[in-house]
Amino acid sequence: MTDLDTFSTRDAGPDGPTIAILATDAQQAEGLVRMLSDLNIPTVHHATVAALAEALDTCIDVVLVSEDGLDPSDRAALLAALDRQPSWSDVPVILLAGQTGPAGSGLDAGRLATAVRLPHPVCPDDLARAVRTALIARRRQHQSRAQLAALRQREAELRDSEAKFHAIADSVDQMIWSTRPDGFHDYYNRRWYEFTGMPEGSTDGEAWNGMFHPEDQDHAWKVWRQSLVTGEIYEIEYRLRHHSGQYRWVLGRAQPVRAPDGTILRWYGTCTDIDDEVRAREATVTDLTRQRDVAWDMTVDLIAVVNADATLDRLNSAWTRILGWSIGDTLGRDFLTLTHPDDVTRTAETFATVFDTPLTDPFEFRLRHADGSYRWFAWTASAQDGQVYAVGRDVTERIARAERLAATEAALRQSQKLEMIGQLTGGVAHDFNNLLMATRASLDLLRRHLGQADDRTLALIGNATHAIERGAALTQRMLAFARKQDLHSVAVDMGAAIPGMTDLIRRSIGPQIEVGISVAPDLPLADIDLNQFEMALLNLAVNGRDAMDGAGHLTITVDAADGRDRPDLKPGSYVRVAVSDTGCGMDDTTLAHAAEPFFTTKGVGKGTGLGLSMVHGLAVQSGGTFTLDSRVGVGTTATLYLPAAAPSAAVSIPDLSAPAPDDATLQKPRLVILAVDDDVLVSLGTVGVLEDLGHEVLSAHSGAAALDILAERPDIDLVLTDQAMPKMTGVDLARRIRDTRPDMPIILATGYADMPEGGHALITERLEKPFSDAALERLLRRYQA
Repeated sequence: MTDLDTFSTRDAGPDGPTIAILATDAQQAEGLVRMLSDLNIPTVHHATVAALAEALDTCIDVVLVSEDGLDPSDRAALLAALDRQPSWSDVPVILLAGQTGPAGSGLDAGRLATAVRLPHPVCPDDLARAVRTALIARRRQHQSRAQLAALRQREAELRDSEAKFHAIADSVDQMIWSTRPDGFHDYYNRRWYEFTGMPEGSTDGEAWNGMFHPEDQDHAWKVWRQSLVTGEIYEIEYRLRHHSGQYRWVLGRAQPVRAPDGTILRWYGTCTDIDDEVRAREATVTDLTRQRDVAWDMTVDLIAVVNADATLDRLNSAWTRILGWSIGDTLGRDFLTLTHPDDVTRTAETFATVFDTPLTDPFEFRLRHADGSYRWFAWTASAQDGQVYAVGRDVTERIARAERLAATEAALRQSQKLEMIGQLTGGVAHDFNNLLMATRASLDLLRRHLGQADDRTLALIGNATHAIERGAALTQRMLAFARKQDLHSVAVDMGAAIPGMTDLIRRSIGPQIEVGISVAPDLPLADIDLNQFEMALLNLAVNGRDAMDGAGHLTITVDAADGRDRPDLKPGSYVRVAVSDTGCGMDDTTLAHAAEPFFTTKGVGKGTGLGLSMVHGLAVQSGGTFTLDSRVGVGTTATLYLPAAAPSAAVSIPDLSAPAPDDATLQKPRLVILAVDDDVLVSLGTVGVLEDLGHEVLSAHSGAAALDILAERPDIDLVLTDQAMPKMTGVDLARRIRDTRPDMPIILATGYADMPEGGHALITERLEKPFSDAALERLLRRYQA
């Protein structure tokens, strides 16, 4: 096998390797053909240079030249023919010389890059190796030719593609640009330069960054760098400088072109002029904003857009109308700074949940008015795009009504409670009065019958009588709470009455407590029992002293009130008397029971628990009311609302305690008296006292029995009757007596102040139980004259 056995026709031209032999000697040429034929190499013999030069344009792979017989002109013609080959072709040349080394008549091998010189005659193996080497070189040339042709084809296709791309890019009304993977801008279409007015190539690299509006530049550059780092699609709206010098809105978009392995090869982007669209959009937003603002400003509710940090971003004009705040001064403020301190915590907690729910349930909290007051609002809110949209309705009046209703209901419940306690207390006081009455009558009779008894006996009777008087005072307090005491109301000038009590109050509460009195001018007169009021005021002062532990400040304030803020008062004019202390105060539980009878915070033996009950009863029975306000550690204010009365309403109250006229000036005829009382013990005592005073006494234990006696005894001079009797009260009995005996004197003995309608006109006198024999005697003397 020769070296050529491994050479494939694929390594040569399309028809296999072809050797062109140039030999002027026919015999020499025949020998070379025969030698190459033995190697299965096709050969073509050319006797002249002209014939060879013509064949070089076809498919010659190797030129085998015998230098023998070539004259200078042949050599020049051969070199010229070889020089005319295409740029890709450099046919290998094998030179056969008559001798080795350069010869004077040989070709200039230095001008032939691929020439090989062999001696002649040539050894077949040397020739085979030379041919093989030449064919391999020629094969490479054919490969390079094919590669070059393919490259030129691709270049042509690329030029065509670029031409088409440029034609398309320049035909659209968009700015098109492209960058290298690192973001270096190296292409802009014609529309870019037309829009910007910049010279071609002047915005390559990063020079384009200077075309942005100053307000948009940093953001646009930041977004672009982010896309370069992440490979994400770039999209942003910004303002780009137009060739007119104005800035127009454009939409910038770009996306990467990637290699199969994901590597970014290039970025292709566009800039679309959207200025008209943005202006239209802004106009739409402006119009919608105007419509929204009109709707916002027409609503009676507060509307707010709140940032996630609780700062106010947008507000409607209702904030000014309802709360008095300037919109400009309020925007940017944390709305919690306007919230009532008691509502801040729960409001902040609710605000934090708004971002987790589509729409909040209504929630209420108070906002501060510009004048410092607070108003209640019911809010609903929802979150969108990181902001909270909230609507608040002013519910101050509704809550105030609810509070007033709750206060009224509480006052009604308390009133009903006190009314029931009052009824019980009044009943107990009535029965207790009867017991005291029977005991007092018996003691008075005992004292009269003992005459000149020893001092010890009289002292014991006096002690018992004093105890009865104390019991009577207790029942009067109970009746005062039950609003059943006998009141003698007059028109009182509080502006004069209260300052006149200052010395008494100071002596009662001690020098360590400072007393201050404030009386408003032009007060109306108060319709009140002055004696009972003085006792009530003194009671409140003493309570204040005890609450202050002997030292502090007591303030008495008197002014006028219309009662509209008090649901438990009838419309009208009132005098308000408030007694305030700086004592320990009361908690809510203690305050709720403070005016109840027998409730006290004082130690055992230091109070009856009837003081505030008596004050409350006096106020209500007088047509007013009584309130208590207290805070632990601050103090307590007790307030009396007393109905106002015209000066003409003042009445003269007879003084029943005045000294009796001298006995010598009065005749003492014996009276026939009908004593009526359902309590047997009281009746026995009363009858005993009357008989001891020298009168004839007829006794009845019911109204019906009294009427029967009156029918039988026309000589009866006077009727003394109890009020609270079953079936027929004392007033009912008086009404029946007036039907037949209209001039009959009737004395009503009772501990109650209540009198049925028209009752005062039916009776002649009232005698308060328990009464003494002396008081009864003074009263009867009026009817003995």
